[in-house]
Amino acid sequence: MFPLYDDNPSRTKPIITWTLIVINVIVFLYEITSGRFEQLVIRYGVVPLRILHGKALYTLFTSMFLHADFLHLLGNMVYLFIFGDNVEDNFGHLKFLFLYILFGLAGAFLHIFMALNSGNPVELKIPAIGASGAISGVLGAYVVFFPRARVITAVLYFYLIQLVAIPALYFIGFWFILQLIYASLGSITGIAAWAHVGGFIAGALIALIYKPYVKEWKIEEFEEWEYYY
Repeated sequence: MFPLYDDNPSRTKPIITWTLIVINVIVFLYEITSGRFEQLVIRYGVVPLRILHGKALYTLFTSMFLHADFLHLLGNMVYLFIFGDNVEDNFGHLKFLFLYILFGLAGAFLHIFMALNSGNPVELKIPAIGASGAISGVLGAYVVFFPRARVITAVLYFYLIQLVAIPALYFIGFWFILQLIYASLGSITGIAAWAHVGGFIAGALIALIYKPYVKEWKIEEFEEWEYYY
């Protein structure tokens, strides 16, 4: 199940969303061409043990722009491209940028807290990288603002790919349940799922507080599953 686009047009140009995508792509290209990929991850990724000792605090920010491989980058950027424009539209450009970073920090802090309480000292020494925590916050805000918007999704069905329109509440809700499952499995998944959970919760809570102040526009009510062939 892979999202392609939503049916929720933005009223303004998402300049911050586009800029973040460009920065992430440029940083990734540098990662893979520098010949120092592992050194960059160790130096600029979030290592819980270092943060707990008050060291390398800058990695709380730099880690948001590093990715492990092309698929990691692609997945994150597709989600940011689909959901970021509308959330940026509601918050405004500069506020969205501030909150994007805040969501990433919230994800990093929950990841560090859970690593500390995992009972596995190895988890404290593993660098965490990726924009996933920040983008998870964008998803949390999106589902609060636009629960009925539809996400056009490619679904594999009996060796065929079908395009299905899924309400954001269900699509993002399913995604969040998956993150909770991954988080319960611990480090064996290789995914910093608690960072996703932390970012998502931060995004949803802030959107709930901010929603009464947002001028809403009509979104077509979802009535039944739609299929595109």
